[in-house]
Amino acid sequence: MPSKLKIPDEIYHNYKDLFGEKVINDRIVSVEGLIEELSVEFSDEIKRVISKRRKWLESKDSVSSKGSFPSWDEVFVDADGNRRTFREIVQGMIDNFLQRQSSLSWRLNDHVPIPNDAHPIKNPGLEITGPWYPLSRAYNQVNTDVTSAMEDEEDASPAWYTPYGSGKSIADVWDARKNVKLFLSGKAPNPYYEKGKTYTLNKPRDKWPTIFHRLPGLHLLDFDITLDGKPVPAIIVSAVIYTLNNYISLRNAGSGVYFYLPKTQTPEEALIVEKILRRIEEKLGLPIGTLKLALLYEEVNAGRYFPVILWIFRERLIKSNNGRWDYLGSLIEMWLQERVLPDPQNITMTSPNMMAYQKYNALIMLLAGAKNGEADAAPVGGMAAVMLYPQSDAFERHRYNLKALRGIKLDKLRERLIGLIFIGDVKGKVTLEDILKGKVQGKLYDMFRQSWVATKEEAYVEAGNKPLKASLEELQKMIDAPVEYVTVEGTKMPTVDSGLTPEERSLFQRLGLIDENGKITPWVITKDMIDTPEKLLHNKELWGGKSIWNALYDIPDGEITPEHVQHAFYMAANYGFQLLNGNLAAAIDDYELKQRFMNDLATYRIFTSWLWSLVNRDAVITKEGYIKAPKLTRDGVIPAENVLKVAKGTKVKDIFEEIWKLHFDWTNEFYKEQDMRVANRLAETFGKTNNNSVVEEIYNIISKAYNAGPFRQMSAKEAAEKIGKLLNTQPSKIEEELIKLAPRFDREMAPVIMEILMRQFLYPKYIMNSGKILFVLSPLDPEKRLKVMDSIFSFREMVQDKVKRGELDPTVLELYDYIYDDYK
Repeated sequence: MPSKLKIPDEIYHNYKDLFGEKVINDRIVSVEGLIEELSVEFSDEIKRVISKRRKWLESKDSVSSKGSFPSWDEVFVDADGNRRTFREIVQGMIDNFLQRQSSLSWRLNDHVPIPNDAHPIKNPGLEITGPWYPLSRAYNQVNTDVTSAMEDEEDASPAWYTPYGSGKSIADVWDARKNVKLFLSGKAPNPYYEKGKTYTLNKPRDKWPTIFHRLPGLHLLDFDITLDGKPVPAIIVSAVIYTLNNYISLRNAGSGVYFYLPKTQTPEEALIVEKILRRIEEKLGLPIGTLKLALLYEEVNAGRYFPVILWIFRERLIKSNNGRWDYLGSLIEMWLQERVLPDPQNITMTSPNMMAYQKYNALIMLLAGAKNGEADAAPVGGMAAVMLYPQSDAFERHRYNLKALRGIKLDKLRERLIGLIFIGDVKGKVTLEDILKGKVQGKLYDMFRQSWVATKEEAYVEAGNKPLKASLEELQKMIDAPVEYVTVEGTKMPTVDSGLTPEERSLFQRLGLIDENGKITPWVITKDMIDTPEKLLHNKELWGGKSIWNALYDIPDGEITPEHVQHAFYMAANYGFQLLNGNLAAAIDDYELKQRFMNDLATYRIFTSWLWSLVNRDAVITKEGYIKAPKLTRDGVIPAENVLKVAKGTKVKDIFEEIWKLHFDWTNEFYKEQDMRVANRLAETFGKTNNNSVVEEIYNIISKAYNAGPFRQMSAKEAAEKIGKLLNTQPSKIEEELIKLAPRFDREMAPVIMEILMRQFLYPKYIMNSGKILFVLSPLDPEKRLKVMDSIFSFREMVQDKVKRGELDPTVLELYDYIYDDYK
């Protein structure tokens, strides 16, 4: 029977080493054959569970009803067909931890143990994340002093699409897959040259960080590979290509195939992934549980089902990661029909609901993963996403780097202390010091030993590693160390290695991490507090005076301010612009925090979700403030000049258009400053002049050259010739400098993202994964982009009618269903 799977010839021929038959464990397995087989089996199932997300989102049932934990009698099924009630699953997890001999008892990784190199407790330290395209990214990740490296095909993936005007015909993700295979096979060039820089591997293979591969979520499709003319699930393509191409290389290096799984919300979704991984194991002749899994616990829905999801993944799940931005985005979705959240910028990992989220992750992973009374599987801390400013920064913003270094040190110290859980017979506060001296009876568990980082900067990584790698005895010394200050911009700041300042001590004490004397106080739990399912989930003593549901899902107190509404739009528009340009891992200057942050689809989700909810739920400003016009400051062009006072009670939708216009103004001023800086540099370097009129003429030429592409409206050669005449200089050197200083991204995408956001926020149908619309629109020419955009922001019935009348291609309706996660 001929294959119905189609791979574009250009992709197949350029990346043929990724396809074809692979021999693993004396079995011959075809990459494209397995993709087809799994797509046939699971495509409809995936669409079904994704559509259930939309149905749940739009349900008018109260959050307390539709968002409740399962009833104790609700039955769940695993990949072997075993059926258990929610009560039985939770009880079995408890029985495992308490070492009770019962028919319900279960634990994680009972048959295939966690490999040593992937063990989240035995390998403390940071885990770096990001794409392996271009190839230099792989060198950077592997050379960094981290315990593991997650090459990404999801939130910070290389693009799965080719932006219009980029000159590319194949998506970057294919080069990334080729890079991964090259690197893991030991064939990466050493040294390697890229864009004038030299990269070398500085570690032998046995000293590399453990490699994890982040899979795309179930909600994503791969438009490069089709079955019966329809795109196949991206998770299947990613899992098959990665496993079949890298299993042997990883095994020979003493490692294995380890996945990170994002965006899982329900047991049904988990079951599909478990079945996919089992089919791959079966094809390769591997024991069930050989392919290991780390879970991104980043969806509030997943928390309701957390013990069940772990039970379904019990053969392979080794760790579970906390993530702030996706989690807050999903919290907005949970409450979308009833309430809006206050400024998400102020809902940090120290907010009460986020503290409960981290503690819940730690305790459930302890109960489910414990082996003979010892912790085995574990939680993983959230992302530290600041990128240090270089010393060459045009605005000298490296002066703020100390704040970033101190921030990651405290962030990881806080996580480490959250993970200290003492199970004993005592109640009330117990200090770590007394536990280590044997003054109290019980067992201490040290759960948060790993956490995420987004950047390779040595000082930043070192600051984050210290609290995670420190011995228990050293933790108290970190807190008690002398406090030394330096002055930055007139503000006293503690040095990186200082102990806690009075303000920091106050915070840590409020969080219950230290007592009034500054002594570390682990989370004390007695066995009778958790020995039944009811006690585990409803014991208010355990969860800070609330049931776990209220601790996790009550909306924190806070204001909705015009400043943060504008800031959210700034962040969304800047990231969306880079996304349209094919960059999913985007560094953006945060003018409020005076830091440079690595943004990905998770940050885009939170800001677009919040802004949509504010506009469409008639939210009002709760605290008087200002929206601001752009201004050139010491920190660059930022929204800084108060131009419109916004009174308390003003509807957000009434100021939305003004915020939108001001961001357009900011964009123009930002580009103007960039181009004027280049113009001044060229004038001074090649003309030895700073004559204003000459600089202005050079600026006008540069702006046209950089406006589209860059160099689509005017080539670098033409621009250099014009500038050369003005400066009476040979154009060759000028051309070289123009190219060197050119913007990385196509500025023509700036008005495109503004149009998309205007339409999206004013359209009453919510998009759960806002990045999808940009993936779809980015490759289209302007005329087709507008036609598809018109269709997406209209009612489905209208799109369907146009398709029936032949006015629209049927694929537009398919894209509509894909973007709204609502397959009919």
